[in-house]
Amino acid sequence: MVATKVAEELRKPPLKEHLDTLAQIRTQDLEPDPDGGGGDHTRIREGVAADRRISIEDPDMRHGRKSKSKRFNGYKRHIATDLDTDLILACAVTPANRPEEEAAPVLQADLERQRRRIAEMHIDRGYITSPVVADVLADGGDVICKPWVPRNGKLFTKADFKINMRDRTITCPAGETESIDLGADVEFSPPLCARCRLRTKCTTASPGSGRTVTIADDELLQHRLRKLMSSAKGRERIRERVAVEHRLAHLGRRQGRRARYRGTRKNLFDVRRAATVQNLEVIDRRIAAALPFRRAA
Repeated sequence: MVATKVAEELRKPPLKEHLDTLAQIRTQDLEPDPDGGGGDHTRIREGVAADRRISIEDPDMRHGRKSKSKRFNGYKRHIATDLDTDLILACAVTPANRPEEEAAPVLQADLERQRRRIAEMHIDRGYITSPVVADVLADGGDVICKPWVPRNGKLFTKADFKINMRDRTITCPAGETESIDLGADVEFSPPLCARCRLRTKCTTASPGSGRTVTIADDELLQHRLRKLMSSAKGRERIRERVAVEHRLAHLGRRQGRRARYRGTRKNLFDVRRAATVQNLEVIDRRIAAALPFRRAA
């Protein structure tokens, strides 16, 4: 009877939440030991579990990376700024391990509540795969972003191939042409690649295989962005996003490097609070600049 009541209490708050936390931490840090002779023998997990929880107190906090060598813990700030007024119009907060593209719909929802339309979307490459990009383009807006940089070691990269989006063809450095489809890999003719004089500079594919090139789902957009990047005026338009980085840096300096609260919801409140204060300062500077100069008596 006593055991039954204890079991019932363990399935109710607040004990259930704490027990679930312990089970999650145990599962993500330990794994069955194949040399343990069966039973409940475990060992420390090799590698890092996907979406690993890093804090007992804060269930939303996660590991994040700025580069391969630089890691941070906590959350990411995201903002939408009006480049004409320097005002922050929307904010979002995500766990540090989540991709940037997940924040874009949250920012878009904030803008829609303000009945605002995105005419130009100046973004970092991390947001380019967001569905908001397709929405902006479908609505007649413009998306400004650095294109993805193709890398292939010392071999020919995708940039060395001529892609004709109107005819949907791709031509290799040796002059061979193949048709392309969005979101699919194109393989050049294996017999032609086998006797090509540029093969050693192009591919390390096994005999009987030709060079392959990946055509992205958003290849049309990437093609336009590459053309934009190739001109001085285009690069000047891309640099307009620096103003957004400045707003984000000012916001980070105001808030500090450590999250003030636990959980995404409260930290989103804190970002919005700081953004509101920052907007008031911007408005105050604009009002002061518009007032006529008065000499002190």
